Amino acid sequence: MPAANYLSATALAQQTAAALDSLESGETERLIILQHDAPKAVLLSFDAYEALNEELEDLRLAALAFARLKTFKPEKGLAHQEMLEKFGK
Repeated sequence: MPAANYLSATALAQQTAAALDSLESGETERLIILQHDAPKAVLLSFDAYEALNEELEDLRLAALAFARLKTFKPEKGLAHQEMLEKFGK
């Protein structure tokens, strides 16, 4: 990862507005905050955070669907039209 993506906690305290502007503009994708030369936190733009959460939720739903497919019995399933008739619309 480029050195520009690392920022000390001290530098973050001194350059908070610039760091946030860099994230918001997309100039920087993420900032890894270092304390005593060790990674302590990651800063993301809110849009990047939301995208990450949506992707994680999609992966959770896909995993759930694949797990349910293992026990799915086609003979017990309902056709789309039957679902509509049973549950409306």
